[in-house]
Amino acid sequence: MKLPTLILLIGLISCEKANAQLILTEQENLTWVNKLKAEKDLAEQLNMLRSRLLADTNVFVRNTGDRLILLNKDKPIGLCKPRLMVDGHLIQPNNDTDAQTVKNLTKELTTDQIKHLEVADEKTANALFGPSGRCGILLLIPTNKKAKKALLRYKI
Repeated sequence: MKLPTLILLIGLISCEKANAQLILTEQENLTWVNKLKAEKDLAEQLNMLRSRLLADTNVFVRNTGDRLILLNKDKPIGLCKPRLMVDGHLIQPNNDTDAQTVKNLTKELTTDQIKHLEVADEKTANALFGPSGRCGILLLIPTNKKAKKALLRYKI
């Protein structure tokens, strides 16, 4: 093994240990999605979602087409993030979304703005996104048009 490769691997291992609370695998994601689905209190669901979004800001999720994954050495590599949708539009932050934008989005995720959060079943997720829906689809139902407009500022 060459020295630069060894340094990169050591960096990733130490990064993973430092961020043990991060959700990096598909199984960890599935567990989280199931907990979110089981939670009946909207305020708690939104709290879980806000925490996840803020934590995920520190994770680079490798997509099938990504070939330049090693350029993101400063972030641990994850395999799965659920997708967020409002009225058919994706609002999920992606790998290039800056931390401040994610923080601003989380401020919009309140019971004043969201009247319902639904975890789409596997069949719906596959129909909407095919294999890339495997990490879950979270459907956010806004309380009114003003809330919808505020959330759609974050669509990708």
